[in-house]
Amino acid sequence: RGLGDVYKRQFLRRKVFLNPTIWIIAVGNFFVYIVRFAVLDWGPTMLKEHLHMDISHAGWTVAAFEIAGIAGMLAAGWATDRFFGGRAPRTCVICMLMTALCLVGLYTLNEHTPLAVAIAILMSAGFFIYGPQALLGIAAANQATKEAAASANGILGIFGYASTLISGVGFGYVADHYGWGSTYIVILAFAVVGMLTIACLLY
Repeated sequence: RGLGDVYKRQFLRRKVFLNPTIWIIAVGNFFVYIVRFAVLDWGPTMLKEHLHMDISHAGWTVAAFEIAGIAGMLAAGWATDRFFGGRAPRTCVICMLMTALCLVGLYTLNEHTPLAVAIAILMSAGFFIYGPQALLGIAAANQATKEAAASANGILGIFGYASTLISGVGFGYVADHYGWGSTYIVILAFAVVGMLTIACLLY
């Protein structure tokens, strides 16, 4: 029993805590969650103040973001198996690139933008950002193997929820002091850095 415990600890260190791939995935997850929570936390306020959208419409728009995200997770999983042989990072990089393009689209909106256009762009962002959120956990589990999958995903969870410090307080500070235009740019920058981080996993 004692030898078994030693083996398990060594296995966890090798497959999880000393595995650089797990930490790269965790950092990528950090940026994915920043973008996701930024839209969820600040989406309605951003649309109301920057686009002068009615707050009830802004709320429904963010709800549409969530609904599109569910479809995006299913589509990303299917695409990973169908086109990339289960290599989740490849799908994640494409999704993050498309998310960044959606954020560029949001940056170009103004108070004259039709509501349908704003909803379509935000739904597209939700569709693409939720794919990496789901797939990175799977990538970590595959890397750690089933014996250490829970520990690997625990690390991803810590990084994911640590992102709320930036998506909550950080973006609020930027919006208050520099305006929503600058906030869009910062969120876009995090999406790009997230994409580049995940790209380190391509093989």
